[in-house]
Amino acid sequence: MINILLVEDDKNISSTVSYYLQSEGFAIHTAKSVKEGIENIKNNNYDLMLLDINLPDGTGYDLYKKMKVVQEIPTIFLTALDEEKDIVKGFDLGADDYITKPFHAGELLSRIKNVLRHNVKKEKEETIKIKHVEINYTTRKSIKR
Repeated sequence: MINILLVEDDKNISSTVSYYLQSEGFAIHTAKSVKEGIENIKNNNYDLMLLDINLPDGTGYDLYKKMKVVQEIPTIFLTALDEEKDIVKGFDLGADDYITKPFHAGELLSRIKNVLRHNVKKEKEETIKIKHVEINYTTRKSIKR
């Protein structure tokens, strides 16, 4: 099952998105703040994170930066901030996608599937390790460790 962390402080949006994605077969975990989000990330493994930017104790940008230190989770910003500078900042930080509110449920689902599809391909790269050398058959690169 695909585990998704939804970090959203608006109860209506959180419950609506959770209900919809659960009906599509995803396991949804929710957090309402940067602090809750970090705790969830430290204690669980997620396949994807949906992240609001305006949170009560900081920004989604802050959470995203902190998350990258703990683990890499494909991330879609899901926010009302629709100015170009905000969108560019999200992508410059490394987000996989950026969706502005209001949004359509079908579009959200499609973008989630797209991000997951691209990240599963990255994980399927085959490697072999021989002593201190790792060889990746997909990229045809070797790394000395």
